[in-house]
Amino acid sequence: MSAETADPFATSHPGRYRSPAERFLSRSFRLARGRHVDPGAVRGYPIDFSNKADRPTVLPGFVDEPGRHLWVAPAEAGLGCFERGLAGEEEQWLAGARAAADVLVEQQARGGVHDGGWVQLRPYPHTYALDPPWVSAMAQGEGASLLVRVHLETGDERYAESARRALRLIAVPSADGGASAPLGGVPFPEEYPTQPASFVLNGAIFAAWGLRDAGLVLDDRKALGAFEDVVDALAANIERWDTGSWSRYDLYPHRVTNVASKAYHELHVAQLEAMHELAPRAELGAAAERFAGYAASPARRAGAFARKALFRIAEPRSARLARLLPWAREVSR
Repeated sequence: MSAETADPFATSHPGRYRSPAERFLSRSFRLARGRHVDPGAVRGYPIDFSNKADRPTVLPGFVDEPGRHLWVAPAEAGLGCFERGLAGEEEQWLAGARAAADVLVEQQARGGVHDGGWVQLRPYPHTYALDPPWVSAMAQGEGASLLVRVHLETGDERYAESARRALRLIAVPSADGGASAPLGGVPFPEEYPTQPASFVLNGAIFAAWGLRDAGLVLDDRKALGAFEDVVDALAANIERWDTGSWSRYDLYPHRVTNVASKAYHELHVAQLEAMHELAPRAELGAAAERFAGYAASPARRAGAFARKALFRIAEPRSARLARLLPWAREVSR
């Protein structure tokens, strides 16, 4: 998931919504299960992004400087607005969801290797060596999830067409301009299309939900088949994200294992519980229970905190700090 989101009070670009200490350990957000989910249809989103929608306005920066900031931000803000609308809040929140969807429609790439994508035009600033242009399967999936919901509300085919186009890159290999890598022989969504593959757990699940949502709403059997394939691959490999005492954020071969922060670990539990309800797999339900058990242990929480701190010393978020640490210069930007 994005380490940054938009500041609704900024004038020209999104600002950071977390303090340096919070960003260091990815600790500021709390994302709970969605309250309006229909396991057999598309209504509320499986994770409640309401706290990403402070006000029903278009996030600054994504029109003025498209591609500079992470595209997951307007998608998540739009989904948060939609959730607020479902909760019975003022009609303005559904208007906010539509405004975010309009930005995605307008800024979606047309033609070329990234056709259908929301293209990032700056290097990713930390953790992974990722040069532009690149696309994120998480942004593609979350964008599709927002677009099909706005399509359901408005009947406007523009949103349906944009959602269909967004799905393509989720299955295209990262080396070919898309955002997937093979996992168990299945194209697995990559939040960050790195070489070698990073397999970020939360981002892959968010991307997969986009396949499901668009498949159900648009009666796209290919998308639904791709969703089921991803869920099967996730279930067959979920042990790889399990250290035996905590969950991993990714499977990238860092010098120090990138365990999840407490907030991301809790998100993994919520995502796996939600996925098990949407597409039941015994392995996912069992993993959610194990991960929840780890989080209930003070000793394991303390151990995970120490391991995450060690990882962030080895691969800091701060470019300034990375310049001071010789071992971090090779991988940090």
